[in-house]
Amino acid sequence: MRKNRIEIEDFRSFSDTAKVKTVNFDQATEDFCDDRRRSGTRESTIEYYRRELTLFRRYIVREKDTIIPVSEINVELLDGFIDYLRNERGNSVGGINAKIRAVRTFMFYCEEVGYIKRNPARDWKQIKRKEPEINAFTMQQITALLKQPDLRKFTGLRDYTLMLTLLDTGARISEALGIKVDDVLFNENRIFLRNTKTNLNRYVPISEQLKSVLKQYLQIHNGMSEFVFVNLSGKPIDKNSFRLIVHGYGKNAGIKGVRCSPHTFRHTFAKFYILNGGDAFSLMQIMGHTTMDMTKRYIRLFSTDIIEKHKKYSPLKYL
Repeated sequence: MRKNRIEIEDFRSFSDTAKVKTVNFDQATEDFCDDRRRSGTRESTIEYYRRELTLFRRYIVREKDTIIPVSEINVELLDGFIDYLRNERGNSVGGINAKIRAVRTFMFYCEEVGYIKRNPARDWKQIKRKEPEINAFTMQQITALLKQPDLRKFTGLRDYTLMLTLLDTGARISEALGIKVDDVLFNENRIFLRNTKTNLNRYVPISEQLKSVLKQYLQIHNGMSEFVFVNLSGKPIDKNSFRLIVHGYGKNAGIKGVRCSPHTFRHTFAKFYILNGGDAFSLMQIMGHTTMDMTKRYIRLFSTDIIEKHKKYSPLKYL
């Protein structure tokens, strides 16, 4: 009876293997990228998948001395990849998790199309990490930063206006750089922001101070491009260029203890919005958060309500 059971199990194992298409890693990667493209995935996202899968491929070749069929990828190989990323490459937790997400998506695709029978990445989880610290500028640091651009030059006025826009709207740098001249609605006191990542576009209010600076800047801009923030050739400036510009301003201003980057302006907007009495729901709408998670983090960090309640209810008050 035991012999028959073993024969049946061997037959089932053979049948499972026979159903799997033998496709090597390179071919599966190309098929996966083509599938993503057909499904409408952005090219930048496809490049992200390809970049991370290329790194995983290099690790596979190092361990196996050859390109293997995707059906031979197992849990041990996946876990070894994490050890390689952490101990040899020194990747951060965020960087490792980005690679895990890409490989997991790829492996689920391989399972869906029948390249593998059992998905070894099904229970392969991302690494837990501490909640990242949120840094924001102080008012003194903001003042020092805004003194750095040379307002006598077009590029200086542009940088000054862009920093004010980030500070007044809480926009992501990609959203701010995507603003077109027609998106600035002076009569309605708001700007239209496009989010190319989530497609959750929105209108955000702007202050009278920002309106005044924008009007001055756009007069000099004089329709040189449909985009607001451009270089001297009329082409939109890119994110990396402006990151370097802000970093340089921060260095010249002697700012320490906080990262001088465009995204820090976004955190700073949230900080002062809350400190000045703004509510969580309107903050979520202005910043374009899809969930309340990030908004709650801002509230936990910057809300003064708990300080006032502590003053009122601390037991030591009555001693």
